[in-house]
Amino acid sequence: MFLSSISAKDKADRLNAPLKSILKELNEFDKKLKSEIEGQKGMIITKIKEELDHKSENRKTVITRMKQDNEQFASSYHDIIENLRKQSVTLYYKKNKPLD
Repeated sequence: MFLSSISAKDKADRLNAPLKSILKELNEFDKKLKSEIEGQKGMIITKIKEELDHKSENRKTVITRMKQDNEQFASSYHDIIENLRKQSVTLYYKKNKPLD
């Protein structure tokens, strides 16, 4: 398979697939944890909820940034490959005089 036949978006999607899976698993974990502490009260529960929200938001931000970086890297890589694929050629030739 030629590198140029795979688009930069496809390359980024391949890189981002594990990140999407991780984010999905983390979201499910957050939901389960929130459902476990729902309805409970107290300072510890309040602190757990705050930390959970804070950590969840940080994870989403980091993973989103990683996905954006992967898209940028894939695009740059694709551009580099395309530039290397093309080569300029300069030809020099002598024109012979006709044999009349």
